[in-house]
Amino acid sequence: MLAPSNHGDGTPPNPKRVMIVAGETSGDMYAASLLDVMFARGEPLEVFAVGGPQMRRRQVKLLYDSDDWAAIGYIESIKLAPRLLMVLRKLYRFLETHKPDLLILVDYPGFNMRLARRARVFGIPTLFYFPPSKFATNPDDVADAARTLTCVAANFTFTYKLYKEAGANVEFVGHPLIDQAQPTMNRKEAFEAFALDPTRPVIGLCPGSRKSELIHLLPVMLEAAKMIAAKKPNLQFVVPVIATGSSDVYGISKSDLRRQLDESQLPVKIVEGRIYDVMAISELLLISSGTATLEATHIGTPMIIGYRVSLFTEIVAKLFNKLPRFIGLPNIIIGRQAVPELVQHDFTPENLARHALELLESPERRAEQKSAMAEAITHLGKPGAHNRVADLAFELLRRQKSIR
Repeated sequence: MLAPSNHGDGTPPNPKRVMIVAGETSGDMYAASLLDVMFARGEPLEVFAVGGPQMRRRQVKLLYDSDDWAAIGYIESIKLAPRLLMVLRKLYRFLETHKPDLLILVDYPGFNMRLARRARVFGIPTLFYFPPSKFATNPDDVADAARTLTCVAANFTFTYKLYKEAGANVEFVGHPLIDQAQPTMNRKEAFEAFALDPTRPVIGLCPGSRKSELIHLLPVMLEAAKMIAAKKPNLQFVVPVIATGSSDVYGISKSDLRRQLDESQLPVKIVEGRIYDVMAISELLLISSGTATLEATHIGTPMIIGYRVSLFTEIVAKLFNKLPRFIGLPNIIIGRQAVPELVQHDFTPENLARHALELLESPERRAEQKSAMAEAITHLGKPGAHNRVADLAFELLRRQKSIR
């Protein structure tokens, strides 16, 4: 059943109808920020949305809440599939009956490309922000997207080139984290706000934004942190999480998270809603693969990237997929492993602690990593990505209005 509107039906007369769909935490954040830019233009819009907590705070008619749609691995995806297929069928029907003037799709490619194909059948223009197959692991996916999508908003220079060569209508818009991944406080203010000792180095533990990541990756990071602390007792540890305004974080109650941290017997603080400030004051990050690695790259904090999925997922992935050379976004962007990656069986407390201590004890290696991260950022364009995507969206809306 479709969720009711958060903001009633007070839409202006003859608004342009936009449907926007995001399926994970980062997509929800970017979609919500894009809507802020579009609403600020002052043009009448009626927005139907699929998204999470950030989208819920905007003036939209929420169709479905995607807050718990993130899945790691094949088992998790299989469990989630029946619900997503049901939602897809209902969204197909919504596209047919409501015929929005524009469908904006943000990341979540497996789901969103299905919507894009159905929208094409109904003559609804589509704009894909964070396009599928970003890193060309399957060129057929890029070719399919080029044929299907009305417009592709590419976030990386090489993604733009890839889609251009495939014949897509593509524009290079850059990456919004250039605008968003910015600390809000200086170093002195951050240490005071988080009740940290400014004379002691900080290590940030960033296990990810999915419930399963918090369950499976954080314990490894905590064990590694204990080993690191045994060698360097002067360190401080912080776990940054998003501010939810509720009693849970990533689907886990804050009290359970606090209990998990206490049971580790490691003095560690939780900081809500100040992830970029934590990254900025950290000497080193132990971080899961994902968007956060790119945010840390922009801020310039050295890191060690780790990830682990179930054994079944690993076997199926090796059998049926061409596995990427790297998992960390900064390494993918520059085409070499400048940031250490510990994946699957290599992602152990012992390995994580060893790599961390090596980095902490080598200013030269940290400087080399920072240089590589600066190189990666050059592929993300200039500030103003959301504004450029908004320009594309309103251009498509104008064309659709002239057709109708």
